[in-house]
Amino acid sequence: MTTFDAPSALGEDQLTALLQSLPRLEELTVRVPSFGTGRWLRLLPTSLRTLYVAGPELTKSRWPGRYGSGLSVSLQGVAADTISHLATELGSRITLLVTDAQITTIPSQLRGAIIRVEPDTVILPAGVGDSELTELRSSRETVKRLSVSAADLPRLREQLPEGLECLNVRGPEVTEPRWPEWYDDDDLSVSLQGVAADTISHLADLGRTVTGLEIYDCSDLTAGSLEPLTRCRQLWYLTLSGGVPDTVSLEPLTRCPELQYLTLSGGVPDTVSLEPLTRCPELYRLTLSGGVPDAVLDSLSGWPGLKVLTLGDLQRPAETAFTAAAVTRLVKSCRKLEFLYLHCTADTTRAVLTALKKADLGRDSDGRPRTIYLSVPGELYDQLESQGGDGVTVLEWEY
Repeated sequence: MTTFDAPSALGEDQLTALLQSLPRLEELTVRVPSFGTGRWLRLLPTSLRTLYVAGPELTKSRWPGRYGSGLSVSLQGVAADTISHLATELGSRITLLVTDAQITTIPSQLRGAIIRVEPDTVILPAGVGDSELTELRSSRETVKRLSVSAADLPRLREQLPEGLECLNVRGPEVTEPRWPEWYDDDDLSVSLQGVAADTISHLADLGRTVTGLEIYDCSDLTAGSLEPLTRCRQLWYLTLSGGVPDTVSLEPLTRCPELQYLTLSGGVPDTVSLEPLTRCPELYRLTLSGGVPDAVLDSLSGWPGLKVLTLGDLQRPAETAFTAAAVTRLVKSCRKLEFLYLHCTADTTRAVLTALKKADLGRDSDGRPRTIYLSVPGELYDQLESQGGDGVTVLEWEY
């Protein structure tokens, strides 16, 4: 017998005994609760090529297909911890895993497997074969999210699936893909995670319009690392996370004609000047989180296009390295600045509100007195709402 469909009434002990009598089994279907503790996985014969594990509500089997000479597994309608059972007991035998369970962390034992997370996510192992890349490109199944290793990125030139919206490129130490937080239905958003800085140079060669880029934990950024972004002519939002080292130059961003949103998280040392941002033709929204000293804010003085400034983010406050005086100087010098999002200590927030109310904020382009909309998290909003006035309106920062 090469194929067996185990009924759900079959207990784990019975299944274990049965497997010992089927040494040439190639395809096996198991239904919860037969799965049990998973100890029967150790008895799967080496001849097995396809394993399908179905939850109690599933009525139609979906076989995973086959990849390579190893074991292809489909998990449908089962708990996420089933994956850890498989990884522990089967390890490197698995070459393809198809599941509708949401995977947040890739078990180390499965790093050599292609992982398909339904309905539209694929995680490719490092060193995936050329034939698999070609099959991915021509597959009739919709792939909207794809994670690949940085070493394999150059091989994806003109090979990305049609309809792909999010591409995660991960370094060798990354076990949890971090998908782009922003994406466009028609174009491509990319997250680079724990990769070398030269990975950026491959983005313009992918054969797709990259409109969003998020860079996480890229520690070797140098003066020229951002230069390749000038070839991504439609790039409109960019995130640099993990701190801005004083070795990096922001000058190339002045040649990104569509860049509108920029986030610098993890802190900006006072040795880094943000002055080039004031010359970015379309950039109007800036988020700074982590340590942001006065010198950094002063380097933005007179920015003609700045409309929205965020210090800190809604989940984490900015480290209060700046003073209310520096914030006020910046607001006064940036004549188009209208929205200020602030998450820092209560004392600093109150000081900023007081300083803005006392300052001469000038007039807007219509000749009317300027109004600054100061958004703060809910706990501070409750305290400060009634203290607005004199050109400052206090709003609740909700999202």
